[in-house]
Amino acid sequence: MSASAVPPLEMLLNELGSKRESRDDKVQNADATQYEEPILTKLIVESYEGEKVRGLYEGDGFAVFQGGCTYCGMFSEGLMHGPGTYIWADGLKYEGDFVKNVPMNHGMYTWPDGSTYEGEVVNGMRTGFGMFKCSTQPVSYIGHWCHGKRHGKGSVYYNQEGTSWYEGDWVHNIKKGWGVRCYKSGNIYEGQWENNMRHGEGRMRWLATNEEYTGQWQKGIQNGFGTHTWFLKRIPNSQYPLRNEYIGDFVNGYRHGHGKFYYASGAVYEGEWVSNKKHGMGRLTFKNGRVYDGLFSHDHIVEFPSLEGELVNYPDLPSECAVRSQYQGSSTSAEVIRKLDGSESKSVLGSSIELDLHLLLSMYPEKDQPEEKRQAEYAVLRNLTELRRIYSFYSSLGCDQSLDNTFLMTKLHFWRFLKDCRFHHHKITLADMDRILSDNQDIPVEEIHSPFTTILLRTFLNYLLQLAYHIHHKEYQNRSPSLFLCFTKLMTENIHPNACRVKGNLFNGQQETLYSMNYIDKCWEIYTAHCRPNAAPPHELTMKMRHFLWMLKDFKMINKELTATKFVEIIADDNPFIHDGIDSNFELELVFLEFFEALLSFAFISVTDQMTKSCLNFPNDDSSGNKHGSTYTVTNQHRSPSTATSQGSDVRDGSAKSPASKLAFLFDFSKIRKPEPKMRTAPSDERLSKVNFKSSGKELTFFLSQNEKKEKSKEEGKEKLNMWVSNMCIFFVNTFFQAHKCEEILKEKVKENRLRHVALAKQRKIENEELEARLDSLREEEAKRLDDEVDITVIKEPADTSSSQLTPSPTKEEAVVFPSKPISSKKKKK
Repeated sequence: MSASAVPPLEMLLNELGSKRESRDDKVQNADATQYEEPILTKLIVESYEGEKVRGLYEGDGFAVFQGGCTYCGMFSEGLMHGPGTYIWADGLKYEGDFVKNVPMNHGMYTWPDGSTYEGEVVNGMRTGFGMFKCSTQPVSYIGHWCHGKRHGKGSVYYNQEGTSWYEGDWVHNIKKGWGVRCYKSGNIYEGQWENNMRHGEGRMRWLATNEEYTGQWQKGIQNGFGTHTWFLKRIPNSQYPLRNEYIGDFVNGYRHGHGKFYYASGAVYEGEWVSNKKHGMGRLTFKNGRVYDGLFSHDHIVEFPSLEGELVNYPDLPSECAVRSQYQGSSTSAEVIRKLDGSESKSVLGSSIELDLHLLLSMYPEKDQPEEKRQAEYAVLRNLTELRRIYSFYSSLGCDQSLDNTFLMTKLHFWRFLKDCRFHHHKITLADMDRILSDNQDIPVEEIHSPFTTILLRTFLNYLLQLAYHIHHKEYQNRSPSLFLCFTKLMTENIHPNACRVKGNLFNGQQETLYSMNYIDKCWEIYTAHCRPNAAPPHELTMKMRHFLWMLKDFKMINKELTATKFVEIIADDNPFIHDGIDSNFELELVFLEFFEALLSFAFISVTDQMTKSCLNFPNDDSSGNKHGSTYTVTNQHRSPSTATSQGSDVRDGSAKSPASKLAFLFDFSKIRKPEPKMRTAPSDERLSKVNFKSSGKELTFFLSQNEKKEKSKEEGKEKLNMWVSNMCIFFVNTFFQAHKCEEILKEKVKENRLRHVALAKQRKIENEELEARLDSLREEEAKRLDDEVDITVIKEPADTSSSQLTPSPTKEEAVVFPSKPISSKKKKK
């Protein structure tokens, strides 16, 4: 029997994805060789050599079938049963197990061209786990099969070097589900697949051009919302964001719709795009902070049609050169653009950093403003190197490695800097500073106290000048240059002595910080849920100390370990205006950094040894999420400008899972154990240190090797870190997040009960109204019936004229009978 046609092993894709991938990766030829397992039917034996029992083939034997097929192996009751080898007439061979004439369990197919399959077989079909190798092309597949087709998890390799492969989900020979595709060029895609094409959420990296796209795909093409990043040349120890990044809508691989583009030079464009070009309403912020807001057409500003988009596309191209090459015939337009992008800037700091001092200078007389501005710029220039170093230091806290060595400071880092430099010791809280810095800045209310807001270097310098003026302007209001003196005093008294000396719990150690950052998003969600609108404009959400304490009380976390007194002591640490030893000020506002660092401190107090032991007794099975060690390392790097305001993230918020579910038992509790003593194994351990101890008049001498000391200190450090991680996990996952979840469930139930009571009250009101309407209708019918009876009585009286003449007045009996009818009607009504 010959093998009949089946679908090929790999229906190779025409990778449409993006134009660049089409250039980088050549489309592979489809595997024209087709393979299928033949079915053993109509087996007619022409000859047999072997044993027989009661006339039936039994034991080891060799049979030749009609058509030229042969079998050599075990027989049972006249059937092929057990291990054996069946060879078809066309050369196809099967070696493996048989069950009643059917290939079953485990076996190996060898096709005439040399292609092989080895693995599980069910009813003569490849079903289960197995490996296929093609002899005509360097293609191989290892994974799961179903009815002769790739189905389930599996990996296919397209060349012998192993540089081109796919690993992921299969459905009936088609890539469908989640998978990773590495191309021969080195480009790699990781994400969802549909019908052998990139479809759904996914990330593509182009190594040759140093690009990356993360977002929506449709039929192999970028389509939907996504982030495309172009990484430029890297300068070691540089803090400039050397990358271009687009965040927004894509249509058929083009930037199309609404999007935001961050240029490597520091410029930002946000607005409408059409086919990779700025087209429609948009807002262009130049690298010096100047802003153009208006119409764009085909990548040009409409008011100045000669202005090309390349003005901001290339960070290494001087703006002045670009303008000169494009504005030879339009001096007015060139002058406007030079003013916009800072080419004509007379600032001593250069065009790349231009301070926005118009609000501060408006506080001074107009004649003093130029001198105040110049002296303030000189003060900043004098300390610029130190401020760059400080910005670099704080922006890298809690961040993993960056591809282009770029770290952007967030509001969380800025708060830590302010607390380290004791800005809050000048009778001003961090929340007050946020309001001062956001005043007249068009910042959305919900982002005034957001820890994820990014701060560029020029913004950082502007903030320092504004805070310096607010803190010291009364002291120097009669001296000139006032702004220069304010900033100099701030640098001398606050920044120089205290900067880069990190305090608090969040940024204390690299590993601890990376682990703590896992809880940031969920804690921010809880923080915002318990904030209340501020009484003063702009009425943003803030949290006061009393609100924080009430929240912990609602969570039932105020107990004998964490008392209200302990709570005040922790919050008052490094804040002299909360507690003076007698009275406490519960009206002070807390920003998220203070809230989160207080929670980290509560973890050491609330988690008891008994709670730790109970968690250590959990079995080390699937409940332990991390099988690679006892600590958890954050792989996500710092938040980019796109992810800082959303994330929600993977990390950009509709998040699929809450951090509480993702962080449950991130480490293996069973790994937290005492270090085992290690024996010396190396000759270098002969260097010994002699330590003498005297006890009860006797001298005790023992020797410890240097390596043993190092190993012991390492083990102690690991044990300490593991215990810290366990405390954090127990407090946040098992206590704090669970309490919040219970509180939310309780609130939902209360809300449902209220809605149910409102619905019941509404239903009762409707029923009462219906009943009242029915009663009114019955009353009207009864009244109408009584009126009809009176009319009938009046009509009958003129007919009896003789009696009416003889008896002008009714008798007593008649007078009594008449009123009896209304009485009966009242009874009926009742």
